[in-house]
Amino acid sequence: MKTWVALIAVFASAGTAFAQQTDDPVERQVQRYKDQLTLTDDQVSKVRDILKKEREDLRSALTDDQKTKLDQPRGNRGANFTPGAGGFGGARSNWLPPTNDLKTQLSLTDDQVTKINEIRDALRQQQRTFFRNRGRNNGGNPADDFAAFQEKSKQETTQKIRDLLTDEQKPKFDEALKAYAAQQPAVPDFGGRRGGTLDERVARVMDALKVEDSKEATALKGLIHKVMELMDNLDTYQRESRTKIDETSRNKDLSDTAVGDKIQELLKGHRDIEKDLTGARKELTEVVTNRQELELLRRGILR
Repeated sequence: MKTWVALIAVFASAGTAFAQQTDDPVERQVQRYKDQLTLTDDQVSKVRDILKKEREDLRSALTDDQKTKLDQPRGNRGANFTPGAGGFGGARSNWLPPTNDLKTQLSLTDDQVTKINEIRDALRQQQRTFFRNRGRNNGGNPADDFAAFQEKSKQETTQKIRDLLTDEQKPKFDEALKAYAAQQPAVPDFGGRRGGTLDERVARVMDALKVEDSKEATALKGLIHKVMELMDNLDTYQRESRTKIDETSRNKDLSDTAVGDKIQELLKGHRDIEKDLTGARKELTEVVTNRQELELLRRGILR
């Protein structure tokens, strides 16, 4: 039993790398209705009160365990990972302003508002489909899969909205996007893994370090590549191990000895990758300046 607990604790830690900032579920619903229905400020206040009352009534009918599950952020309910701030599960986006704000800033017509809300609805459906199918995506890194999906959705949605706008409204729309993005809280880089190939992510880190000497840059890039590749390998191993843990747990035909062997196999694999990662991080720490080390710590590449 103790070994099982230790094993679960080891692999549960993997999920924290992609933990989403807690988002009030009532506010998510309020924002969704505000966007869809173009609510006035007075209506928003009334809707918020109604939703809070509904949630309180719901909680009163639940057990303590059920309340805990209800209060979990949406992305933490059995998912392998969750997106960053402004989560995709709700109506809000960390790059697209609410429709009501766009209506004011761009002087949208009622027809434009209706069509933009239809575009938002289609985007939400794409998001729901993505998360339903995430376990059947290409088998790659979940964060990379999400980042690629997010970027593609952003580009397509932005273009669809721009196609609805007049020439006068388009530059105002671009400014609204920039201003809204600037207001959003910074999203942790999670070891430089916010999207793109490994080489692209390493290049982003190198840009941040601003190493001027070409020979130093080449050597440093190789070490950073090694560390980040091992981080990816550890994420993949942890994700696959959780699946193996579930499979082993469900297999009632396995003897206690066979279960113990599986546990030791999984733990050994985890320790081996962690050992290599620790060594690579030590090697990297020995060649960077204090300021470079600080940047790498900020990004989670060094710990």
